[in-house]
Order: sequence, then structure tokens, then C-alpha cells
Amino acid sequence: MDSAHVSAIISAAAGISGVLLGNIFVLIKEWWVKRGAVSQNTAYLGIIVVSHLERFASQSYEVCMDDGTSRGRPAGQNGECETTTVAPVFSPLEFDVDWKLLPKELMYSILRIPDQQDQIHGKLEAIDEFTYDPPDHPEYFWVRRRGYAVLGLQASELARKLRVHAGLPLEEPLKDEWSRDKSMGDVIAHLDELARQSHLPTTTVNVGE
Repeated sequence: MDSAHVSAIISAAAGISGVLLGNIFVLIKEWWVKRGAVSQNTAYLGIIVVSHLERFASQSYEVCMDDGTSRGRPAGQNGECETTTVAPVFSPLEFDVDWKLLPKELMYSILRIPDQQDQIHGKLEAIDEFTYDPPDHPEYFWVRRRGYAVLGLQASELARKLRVHAGLPLEEPLKDEWSRDKSMGDVIAHLDELARQSHLPTTTVNVGE
């Protein structure tokens, strides 16, 4: 093989190598840019959704503390217990975020909260219609308070998992600081003990447990 053929082969190989390296560099650059965009969009999703989850958890705490009384007396007319809090609203499908950025299990758990909330309300409507028990309405408030305590704890845990996934800072209460989540756990324990002592004909609320 003469020197002309060798030079041609070398030139061709160099040209092909240059094209391949160029394409590889382009792919790496595109991957890096896409990775940065995904990370930024995931962080944005995390900030928005964590905010809504935390607000929902705090409002759920308020509901779980509502026993139908105001200043130690029945909140309704004629000495009847009556709700003093409004059920929180959580509408994740209205958030302007890309849900596909989340792992399947995390996305499913967050988007399912409204359905779980509907289950609680369905039980409350049935109790109100078929087990009307004035003036204290013990079963109604047991189901409402416990249901929202469980759902509030679930929302708080989902917010924690989302913070980790999106690379956001965790927010943990100090050792001796009041804890919303611990208080909701205490409400669940108190209501379960109350149900055992009073033999309430309560329907078990297993939202998120």
C-alpha cells in the first residue's frame, strides 16, 4: 500500500473520529442542559407542592382539634356541639407543575389526598343521616377529628419525602419545641382511648394508615 492510500485512510479515519467526537460532545451538552432543567423544574415543583401540603397539614390539625365546642361550651344553638372549623381544600391538579417529574408512588400518594378526604366526608354524611346523636354527636366528631389527624400526618410525611426528592431543606422542630405532627399523633391516641372507654360505635378511619 503506497503512501497516498495510507494518507487517505488516516485522513478519513480522522474525519470520522472528529464527527463522532463532535456528536458525543453535543449529546453530552444536551444531556447536561436537560439535567439542569429537570433539576430546576423538580425544585420548583417541590417548593409549590410542599407549601400546599404543609398548609393542608396545618389546617387538618385545626380540624382535628375541633370537638364542637367553643370556650368549653357547645358551639351550636340549643346546647348542641357544632363544627367551628372549615375543612381544608387541597386541589393538586390545579397546580402549575409537571407531576411526571415525581416518582410514581410519591405522585400517586399526593394526588390521592382529595379522594381520601372525600372518603372522610362520605362517612360523616352517613353518620349525620343515619346516626344523628345530639347534643354531643360523639361519633361524628370522632370520625372527623381522627380522619383529619391521620390525613394531616400523611400530608406532612409526603411534604418531607418531597423535600428530600427535590433537594429542599428539611424543617424539623427543636427538641423542646411544640410539634404539630406530634400533637396530631396525640389526638389519634386520645380519640382511640376515648372510643375504647365509651364503647363508641365508630367506623374505623384508616386514611393513609
